[in-house]
Amino acid sequence: MIRKYIFPAFVFLFFLFLLSPQAARTQAPTDSLQLDSSKVLPFKVGERLVFKLRYGFVKAGVAEMKVMSKKRDGDCEVLHIQSTARSVGAFDWFYKVRDIVNVYVDPQTLYPTHFEKLLREGGYIADTFVDYFRQDSLAKVTYIRYKKKNKIRKKEQYEVKIPGRVFDALSAFYVVRTLTLEPGEPVFITSLEKKKVYKIKIKVYPKEIIHVKAGTFRCIRIEPLMSGDGIFKHEGKLNIWLTDDQYKIPVQMTTKVIVGHITAELVKMEGVPQPIPAQIK
Repeated sequence: MIRKYIFPAFVFLFFLFLLSPQAARTQAPTDSLQLDSSKVLPFKVGERLVFKLRYGFVKAGVAEMKVMSKKRDGDCEVLHIQSTARSVGAFDWFYKVRDIVNVYVDPQTLYPTHFEKLLREGGYIADTFVDYFRQDSLAKVTYIRYKKKNKIRKKEQYEVKIPGRVFDALSAFYVVRTLTLEPGEPVFITSLEKKKVYKIKIKVYPKEIIHVKAGTFRCIRIEPLMSGDGIFKHEGKLNIWLTDDQYKIPVQMTTKVIVGHITAELVKMEGVPQPIPAQIK
C-alpha cells in the first residue's frame, strides 16, 4: 500500500540521514568535519521552522524543527533541539503519524549527550534512547518496541564504541548548518545509527533560486548520498536546499521513492534573524 512508502519517507526527510532503516550509508575515507567552537551558531533558542509535507500535490503532513532551550545537565549546559512530524487530513485517518525526536547537545561543539527517537506510525510504536559517554568512547543504546496499549514487545540494551566526533541524525543536520559549503567540495560527517557508526558523504551543488510559501531565497543544494535496500536506494536522491548565507536555513527538501516524490516546503519560520540575507522576497 502507498502508506508503507510515504510516511517512512517523511521521517527520513525530517530526521535526516539515518533515522529510518534504509539510511544514508556511504563510507567516506576521512572525516573532514572541523568545528570551530568559538564560532557563533547560525541558530538560537526560539528558532522554529514549520514545513508542509506533500506527496505529489497532496498535503499529507506537517513537520517542525525547533531549537527549544538551554538547561543544566549535571555540571554541563546543554541545548535542546527537537524535530516532529505528524500526518494530517485523509492520511491521518488511515495512517496516523506522531513522531518526535529530541537531542541534547553541547552548545559550543554540538556533540550530543542524549538522543531520543519516539516513533508512532500507524501500529508501529518504538522508542530509542542513546546516551553518549564521549570520554569513554562509548554510546549506550536502549531500544523498545511496543505492542498495543504500550505493552513491551521487544527491548534491547547495548553499547557501541564511538569515535570522538560522532553525531546523531538530528544534531548532524544542525552541524551542517555551521559549515562552509562550497559547490563541488563534499563534506563528511560521522553518525551513529543503531549498532553502527557511519561516514556520510554530503555533496554540494551550485546555487539556485527556490520559491516556497515562506518566501524566495538564494539557496545552495546538498545531497546526502544514499545506498542500501528498500525504498531508499542510491538512485532515490534526497536533496536539501539551504539558504546561501550564514544561517543556512532549510527551505526545501525532496526525495524520490518507489511510488512518487515527497516534498517538504518551508511555510513558516520564527526566531530567525531578520532580514535573512539570502531572502529575495
